[in-house]
Amino acid sequence: MENMNQSLEKTLCFMIYGSLMVLAIGLVTSPTILALSHILMAVPMIYFAGKANYKSFSKSAWALLIMAIMIILSVLCNQDIAVKGYAPLTKTKYFLIGFFSLAPYAWYFQNHYDVKKISRLFYVFCTATTFASLVGIFSRYWGFNPVTWREISTVRNAGLFGMVMNYAHNLSFFLIIITGMVFYRNKIKEYINLNFLYAVFLINLIGLYLTYTRGAWLAYLVAVPFFLFKSNKKTFGIVIVAAAILGGVLFKLAGNNVIRPDSEKERISQWQAAFAAFQERPVLGYGYLNFEQHSRDIKEHYDLPEKQFGGHAHSNLFEMLGSTGLLGFIAFSGWLLFWLKETIDDTGTIANISFPFILVFFVGGLSQSTISLGINLFFIMAVYSLTQINSKVSKFNQNL
Repeated sequence: MENMNQSLEKTLCFMIYGSLMVLAIGLVTSPTILALSHILMAVPMIYFAGKANYKSFSKSAWALLIMAIMIILSVLCNQDIAVKGYAPLTKTKYFLIGFFSLAPYAWYFQNHYDVKKISRLFYVFCTATTFASLVGIFSRYWGFNPVTWREISTVRNAGLFGMVMNYAHNLSFFLIIITGMVFYRNKIKEYINLNFLYAVFLINLIGLYLTYTRGAWLAYLVAVPFFLFKSNKKTFGIVIVAAAILGGVLFKLAGNNVIRPDSEKERISQWQAAFAAFQERPVLGYGYLNFEQHSRDIKEHYDLPEKQFGGHAHSNLFEMLGSTGLLGFIAFSGWLLFWLKETIDDTGTIANISFPFILVFFVGGLSQSTISLGINLFFIMAVYSLTQINSKVSKFNQNL
């Protein structure tokens, strides 16, 4: 890498930073523009693929790669029942990009760390997401979306473009990061104005509440106390109790907005169908993204409830079990556990913030299949890759 010419270096820097900027703009606002982030990362990933020090990669990184391979095999080995043929293979890009972006990110943050550029990313990330929340809140109360210029007939905050569940879970991802920034404000005040940060936190906290998405609420409330887990176990316990009480109060205040017994029955029926799919094809499941095409047929075959309701498993664990079988489930669990252990063992600020993020991902994923939805995967994989930057070589991490 020492022999890299200036022109190539500038191009790589532009593409990596450009990709990060697109992510900052689009993670909670627009799934359409996010594809540009992958396009911009293509050249850096190809260039560094042959130059990366793979021996330095973490266990979670290798588990992620194995998971991607299991997903590919699940599609290839289930063509006899595949509804969309080999099309689901294109979705493995999220996991492969998560793995192959590690080397470009490490190089960029080691050699081209710039406070102003990082600060700009924070401001764009916060501004774009807060704008989406404000539009969603406005639309919810006034019944009209001023961006899409359409009437809205929902009592739930659906963000900029009306996808309540996807938006709510991405907002919970965003909010736990912002909560971490508030918690470690003395570490990050160089990058962002704290009064602006507090305003962003408050607006998006209200935005998350108004989504009335119970899984996203629960994930956030469970994760928040873990900012204290490493440093103060006694206070951690007190905050756990406080979060439980707060959750009960919020649930009570929301009233009928969160009482959805039909939704609960449908979810449970999807879990039953996914487990039936696993029992029928235990090694590699029904094939990644193929379970949702067969969920109604599985319910009919095994006489399961809610036969009219189909789709993904509404659970990351059941989704991986039913669609990628035992091999995919083990790889997924290994990736998650290794990632969690790495953040627990690391005492850096990035690790301390990513630890609760993983818990939001896990808890929210108990009732929503975020591992199979592209808009959520953009967020999850971006955070994973950035948290893998080695603090020993990254000037950004050292500064924190």
